[in-house]
Amino acid sequence: MKPGLFAFLILVASATALQAQMERTIYQVFEVDSVKTVQLDIADIYDIYSWAGSTILIETNVQLSHGSTEILDYLIKEGRYDVAMDTIAMPEVKIYTKMPDRKKKRVKTPDGEITEIPTAKIFVPDTFTWSDDKKTLWRIVK
Repeated sequence: MKPGLFAFLILVASATALQAQMERTIYQVFEVDSVKTVQLDIADIYDIYSWAGSTILIETNVQLSHGSTEILDYLIKEGRYDVAMDTIAMPEVKIYTKMPDRKKKRVKTPDGEITEIPTAKIFVPDTFTWSDDKKTLWRIVK
């Protein structure tokens, strides 16, 4: 095999592999100074971690297969992975996925359906604890 052809095949193979899976991490922060209880309604798979911070930090990692960087950028810009906080019932708040029906809305391209895997890590101040189902957080009274 000629060296130029071999280099070209490696370049094409690596470009295909790079397009096969994208990954991006999104960070969102919520102030919870006077909050006593937090209800979580997050569409993603998530884990909760205690940390020494005074805010709730949500780190959402999105893996996209069979798409492009432009598609992933568009989905992020459109708010597909955004989380919001409802403070109407203070001191109880709700943190929720803004597009809970996104799992029903599949992303399709001329090349086929895109697979997306959003997972989240939720960092909660160490002054909070949470229920076994990880849907309710409450401040520890000392």
